[in-house]
Amino acid sequence: MTRDELADKLDHLDPGATITVPKEVLARIFDEATLSYDSQEALRRITDFALEYQCSFSFHEHEDAVPCFQKDDVF
Repeated sequence: MTRDELADKLDHLDPGATITVPKEVLARIFDEATLSYDSQEALRRITDFALEYQCSFSFHEHEDAVPCFQKDDVF
């Protein structure tokens, strides 16, 4: 997946819908070797990217969960 493909998916999500993206894929999209809580700059860039498409971003590394984008309910 590319950044443009992710942007398109986020743009077309219905309000309240979610999409998960494996952390390895996100790391590659945002030019990081790995994605972890130590990657604060990368996580901020991903969060900012999500906000551009009216989404929130969550990443729970210690729970072994897949990073998730959720479309805001209100536009």
